[in-house]
Amino acid sequence: MSWSKLIAALAAASLLYGCGFRPLYGNVGADTDVTRELAQVKIQTIPDRLGQKLRNFLLDRINPKGQPSRPLYSLRVKTSFSRTDLGIQRDETATRALLILTVEYSLLDSADQTVLVNGSTRSTNSFNIVDSDFATLSGETDALDRAAREVSDDIKTRLGLYFSQKPEGNR
Repeated sequence: MSWSKLIAALAAASLLYGCGFRPLYGNVGADTDVTRELAQVKIQTIPDRLGQKLRNFLLDRINPKGQPSRPLYSLRVKTSFSRTDLGIQRDETATRALLILTVEYSLLDSADQTVLVNGSTRSTNSFNIVDSDFATLSGETDALDRAAREVSDDIKTRLGLYFSQKPEGNR
């Protein structure tokens, strides 16, 4: 690494440090306040196969060490998705489909069931419609899996932001 690149990297790091920037989850492998708070979230059961997949993605992201025995928080999730056929040919057959997964979530205080934060997020994915029904179904399943993964990442980030901005005395 040349000296100019090293100086530029140090200057960028000092600017970020000076403006109050800090990573949301702390250092890699560190047990921060945000990760401790996220570990106290129990993810409620979500109906249907799509809900089951989404819940598993959320468990992997929010509770990687397992769900808490005495959770401080409860996460309620409601899913809905729509499919729109696109790429219509002259014989009126579709060649592409668009899937939109919309998820509404609420973080509840386990003690009194008050809503601490709620919101919604969505993911848009597409897949090809081909002559083979199996290949089309496989593409649709993969698109839903991608959408569930993206939505679970977004929910984790939003909950992490909530916990990082929460006053210290309210934890």
